[in-house]
Amino acid sequence: MVSVLCALCIAGCAGRAPVAARSKDSLMRAAAAVSPEHGAGAPSASPGAAADEAAVAHDDEEHDDGGEVDDGLELPAEPGAGTPAQSPLAAMSEAQIEELLAKDPAALGPMSVGATNAGALFNGIRMPEGDRWELVDPGHAWGTRETVDALDRAIAEVHRQFPGSPKLYIGHISARDGGRLSPHKSHQAGRDVDISYFLDARHRWYQRATAANLDRERTWAFVRALITETDVELILIDSSVQRLLKEHALKIGEDKDWLDEVFQFGSRKPRPLIRHARGHANHIHIRFYSPIAQESAVRAYPLLVKRGAIKPTAHYVRHTAKKGQTLGSLARQYGTTVEAIKRANGLRSTAIQAKRVYNIPRPSSGPAAPPKHVVVPPRRLPPPRAADASPPVRHDEAGPALGG
Repeated sequence: MVSVLCALCIAGCAGRAPVAARSKDSLMRAAAAVSPEHGAGAPSASPGAAADEAAVAHDDEEHDDGGEVDDGLELPAEPGAGTPAQSPLAAMSEAQIEELLAKDPAALGPMSVGATNAGALFNGIRMPEGDRWELVDPGHAWGTRETVDALDRAIAEVHRQFPGSPKLYIGHISARDGGRLSPHKSHQAGRDVDISYFLDARHRWYQRATAANLDRERTWAFVRALITETDVELILIDSSVQRLLKEHALKIGEDKDWLDEVFQFGSRKPRPLIRHARGHANHIHIRFYSPIAQESAVRAYPLLVKRGAIKPTAHYVRHTAKKGQTLGSLARQYGTTVEAIKRANGLRSTAIQAKRVYNIPRPSSGPAAPPKHVVVPPRRLPPPRAADASPPVRHDEAGPALGG
């Protein structure tokens, strides 16, 4: 199916312009009109998870920041060994690449340029329509081929385990050329995806997942497939939903040490793949590595800028706001302007919140530096699971208490 999917994606790129998209703000308002309030209380967590619960309560509060979601997390490179990315462009000379840029740019393939919160997408592929998913906003569902294939692979695994599963809703990936996509901080380079949880029969896009409506079996099967069968960089899931999924995974016999490496909730292990971020109780945010697309961008970057195919990628300082700071004080501190900071963060007003992280544009007298080479860390595979003769776990069963 993946090869057919790639063919469909390529055809979609060559076809007419995508259907005009509804704004995310209108989608959010529409979702709010149909989404229920918090469901029945979730199973109780261990005392060691109290801090996580407090963070959830704090981060679910409304903020006057233009409706953005906190999806701009950028992690430092993983320490240790990994697989250097490879690109077919590595064997080409600059002259050959430049000739293709002039005559047949599509032949160079998709390129994910720069950071996901300050990047671009070149030769993007639109996620095709499918019988296992629904595109909420087709005009902003452009990504790398690796992103499209990884999504298809993980969703297919759920349907392999649970034939007849309902469709998932796929929200924003990136704009056709990448760059800023409101209301996000990321989604700029074709590697970020917003996708729904598997919920009950009343499921709608942007509906909050709760203990009462979360389909734990299918959602965990999907998340597990992302971790074990794709090159996923990080997953953002609200701590309240992490708790439900982790308890379910323990109940069906998943290894606890491995789950502590995967989930931020209930664990003190460094660098978990699944992290809490404000605004992710109603959808999952996935960020994939796209080794070929990222390394192709590194190779072609100077020529893309030279020919005006992309603008030089921006440089940002990540600043955690302190109580009493204002956009004006930040602009003076970093030598930029209030309007530049607002644009970099998609802010509609000058209000900022303490402890929130903001992108601060960094002035530059020359062209921005090219993207960095990417090294893909090994996948975090679990130890083999012992045969489990116990009956299937029901959605409403409480799992074991999670340790701190």
